[in-house]
Amino acid sequence: MALLGKLHRRIVDVGLVPKIVASLPVISIICALFSVGWFALLPMEGHYRRTYISENALMPSQAYSYFRETEWNILRGYRGELEELMDVSIPVRNELVSTWLEEFGMKTAVYHDTQHGDTLYGLLHAPRGDGTEAILLTVPWKNADGEDNVGGAALGIALARYFSRWPIWSRNIILVFSENSNSALRSWVDAYHRSLDLTGGSIEAAIVLDYPGSNDYFDYVELFYDGLNGELPNLDMVNIAVSIAEHEGMKVSLHGLEGPELYENSFFSRLKVLLMGVKSSALSGLRKQHGNEAFSGWRIQCVTLKAHGKDGSHDITTFGRIPEAMFRSINNLLEKFHQSFFFYMLLAPKYFVSISSYLPSAVAISLSFTVASIDSFMNNEYKSLPFSTIYNSKAFVAWAITVAVSFAIAQLFLHFPAANLLIAASLLTSLSPFMPCVGYRISRTLSFRLKSIAFIVFGLVLTCLLTVNFALAFGMGLLAYPLTLIRVSQNGQQYKTLRIKNTLLLIISNPFISMLIITALFEPDLEGIQILYELASAWSDLSCWTWFVICIGWLPTWILGALSTSNKPDLLSVDGEKKEQ
Repeated sequence: MALLGKLHRRIVDVGLVPKIVASLPVISIICALFSVGWFALLPMEGHYRRTYISENALMPSQAYSYFRETEWNILRGYRGELEELMDVSIPVRNELVSTWLEEFGMKTAVYHDTQHGDTLYGLLHAPRGDGTEAILLTVPWKNADGEDNVGGAALGIALARYFSRWPIWSRNIILVFSENSNSALRSWVDAYHRSLDLTGGSIEAAIVLDYPGSNDYFDYVELFYDGLNGELPNLDMVNIAVSIAEHEGMKVSLHGLEGPELYENSFFSRLKVLLMGVKSSALSGLRKQHGNEAFSGWRIQCVTLKAHGKDGSHDITTFGRIPEAMFRSINNLLEKFHQSFFFYMLLAPKYFVSISSYLPSAVAISLSFTVASIDSFMNNEYKSLPFSTIYNSKAFVAWAITVAVSFAIAQLFLHFPAANLLIAASLLTSLSPFMPCVGYRISRTLSFRLKSIAFIVFGLVLTCLLTVNFALAFGMGLLAYPLTLIRVSQNGQQYKTLRIKNTLLLIISNPFISMLIITALFEPDLEGIQILYELASAWSDLSCWTWFVICIGWLPTWILGALSTSNKPDLLSVDGEKKEQ
């Protein structure tokens, strides 16, 4: 106690607390810079680790793969038949494929969905299992790029025929043919867990095959693993896919890397994969869905395997050995995936960063908003007012109203999508600093309280989100950070300059406008205001809650920040009473 008392007296003597309070704006900026700097250091040696198989029972590539050239003619036969069926309707195609599946003992059924079409699936009972668990192989008729997945469909049927001859399976095998890799597959997964009569038990893992076209050869394999709402498959699932592919002599690509980039292992190559991984995770459900996203929320570990190129050195049976070996590895498990990481970021197929290493970036950006909130509360002439003042009450009421308005906007947009109107309203609201000129004014006291509540609430939103969906929390924090730089208007010669600065900061920190800018720069597939429609449809079709996180978490903070700039300049008199100017 004596030591604490001495320390307290020393702090009082040097005036440390007033100095810290006066430095809060600088501390907020330092936190934001630390967040970006720490993230940029992750690809450096010592910050990342090499991947490894945590569950020894998986044993990838420990057994000889028999799906080889002996199956090639069978696969070609199915592929030739499917090429002729690509021009017929989905129900007719499903009917013929179901007869093929039934020939080697699979039970088949069709799930009818009036909105998303028909999905054919077949069930192969495990000879050595009790029927309570299953492994799933799915083949969308159309892949994420809108191409006919002829090679993938033929490979799926050939693999099912191949699996039916093996007595080793302890888990049921399910083969699914959906119309597409996004909403149709997601609808089937939901129905499987809720209403379907023909089921094979709890799905432990799923593999999506994407082999577009009818070519025999390909160059390399791309692996997709991002789920919805920040969910990722167990790292062991990714590791066995990479291990098996490389054991078969194939290069593995992540997040669109191609050509010479597949062979690089430098700081910048790892940083590029890291940045593209964060972008893919933050936009998951909005970009092209490759199929792995459809299984999020059901504790199903899923990856998508896509073959690239037409003139490579690997044939289609080599591609088929990846799901074959993965099925045999998963079949060895005695329990669910649990040993390895569920929170990670890949820097390369063989390198990853765990949550303990990248989480400080999101914590720091969240802390910067908390510091900005304290700064808005303390560093002004109204800090001596009691907490129970009417201005705090008004600020809390204003926050509750903005949340209700934001929620109404989110709901209305789902039923009456009008992105142009939303952007126009955002631009109009960004002119709040000039509203005193047209008669709309609030007091400076209330302006500071609005900023304080807005930033502390947004900091709490980021804190709650950062462990669940790091990419979304980190991205929202960086894009919204300019909002902390707005200043409450005051008398003086720089009053007009300050209003212009505030308007520009409001424009670039607006959730809808900033998303348009970012997607225009880094995601050309989402052209213009298409991202707003994608956000709404992702919620409706895939239960991806990014749209509501933005509308209820980010938008109210921005509205309160805009309102805080529409004040009339006023000062406090000596006795603390407000004096209008």
